[in-house]
Amino acid sequence: MTLSTSFCNSGLVTSSAQHADSPEPPARAPYHHGDLRDALLDEGLRLIQEKGVHGLTLRELGSRLNVSRSAPYRHFADKDALLSAICQAGFERFANALAEARDGAEPGFAARLRAMGLAYVRFAAENRAHFEAMFGSGFVGENPEQWKAAESARSFHILVDVVREGQQSGDVRPGDPVLLASFIWSAVHGISVLRIFVGFEPGSAGSEYMKVSTEILLSGLRPTDSLQNREN
Repeated sequence: MTLSTSFCNSGLVTSSAQHADSPEPPARAPYHHGDLRDALLDEGLRLIQEKGVHGLTLRELGSRLNVSRSAPYRHFADKDALLSAICQAGFERFANALAEARDGAEPGFAARLRAMGLAYVRFAAENRAHFEAMFGSGFVGENPEQWKAAESARSFHILVDVVREGQQSGDVRPGDPVLLASFIWSAVHGISVLRIFVGFEPGSAGSEYMKVSTEILLSGLRPTDSLQNREN
């Protein structure tokens, strides 16, 4: 039995149908001439949630919004341009969520890491269409790697700065803060993609799971001498 099969049989991994009541995308508002760009972005998220990134087409969006076939191209040259705008908006919201979690947490590295980890997973759960576009779109443009690095830089550097502060306070082991932040990012991102739990309200199973996961991360990030002192 594979690991993924074990998760599915245990009932921990949730199906996409269980996320059908996700608050994103917002309810469709009446389209008025002059706001077609925003309407395309909103309807694009709706289409991604229904069919995935590969089902996103400007032609279908135009049909859904009852505009001419050429109208969407006045705002986006092609699907990549539309996807780029969707990702940009998603990364901005994502970075804001991480910053708000950091600033709203109790002082100290551990509290901030817990808050940011929970904010990351909650964003993924509540913004599935944006999350898929941002991290699973296979986006191709003129220079996708440079584009992704630029758009996601703020969210990643928020975490890097928190790691640096943790090193300065003695809560985090010495080393390249970028590498340590990459390790944290990959662990929390994995939790987000697996969708092991749905709810992350205080006291929920998802919240408790994140608490345990964060404690394991904190244990591995502590300086070696700190770990030895705790064992003695």
